Amino acid sequence: MEHTHHHHCHGNGSHHHEGHVHSVASLSSLNRAFYIGIGLNLAYTIIEFLVGFKVNSLALISDASHNLSDVASLVISLIGMKLAHRAATQLYTYGYKKASILASLLNAVLLMYIVVKIFVEAFERLANPPEMAGIAIMITAFIGVVINAISAFLFYKGQQTDINIKGAFLHLLLDALVSVGVIFSGGIVYFTGWNMADPISSFIVGIVILFSTWGLLKESVKLILDGVPQEIDKERICALLTAHPMVQSVHHLHIWALSSSQNALTAHLVLKEGVTLKEFMAIKAELKHTLSHEHIGHSTFEVDTEGCKCCEQHCDSV
Repeated sequence: MEHTHHHHCHGNGSHHHEGHVHSVASLSSLNRAFYIGIGLNLAYTIIEFLVGFKVNSLALISDASHNLSDVASLVISLIGMKLAHRAATQLYTYGYKKASILASLLNAVLLMYIVVKIFVEAFERLANPPEMAGIAIMITAFIGVVINAISAFLFYKGQQTDINIKGAFLHLLLDALVSVGVIFSGGIVYFTGWNMADPISSFIVGIVILFSTWGLLKESVKLILDGVPQEIDKERICALLTAHPMVQSVHHLHIWALSSSQNALTAHLVLKEGVTLKEFMAIKAELKHTLSHEHIGHSTFEVDTEGCKCCEQHCDSV
């Protein structure tokens, strides 16, 4: 089997060498974003918990709980990113790249847990909504909007090509939106005295988190199970490979994620008659280049003969 290690391609078409999908400058920027995000959200979470308990606001307490999950989310994503860039070992021949996908899955599960917790507490308060200080809720939530919006902005670029970074970004963006909702509920309490707005706001918060997290959870589970990454069109990949004039057919086509930002492919190729080894090397280079523009940077090809019994499964039926 011929193993081919090649450069990686992000959505913007730029190329990166294996193991260096993020440039040194980009990694430094992401590290800084993580540290700033963790610091800001940890400080705000402490403030929000204190104010929430003092004014007896479930909306603030639930938002603070979710915000605490953001701190955990950022820590998990940071660890996942750092592990993904560690060198391969004799035991882990691909390195720890999959750790970044595991981090995104943990983040999605963490968000789902927070949703359940918010729903349970909101139901309990529907029967007996407590008295609250609406102005304190609005001020605290407004600070949350600013902090989470700034933190989310730091991850905006990275989340476009990395599901692990997307998990952290999604946490922060949702918190900013959730805090906007808390401001509205605080305003209703302040101007109307209708304390029921607090648990109702919590329900809305939970529903928003649930719908926004579902896609991240599904994609993370799929990648853990080596499913085809979301940005990859398997039929298109098969068509591109078979479109090469020297490739007769493609069998056993498999595509999966090595990490949250790196994809791999293996395929059996049946070449036209008379293709020499030297010609195959040129074909391989052309195919690698084509795949690099389809978000696949690590390719492994095996050459089969037309009558090979193991090739009954074609790429269009895999």
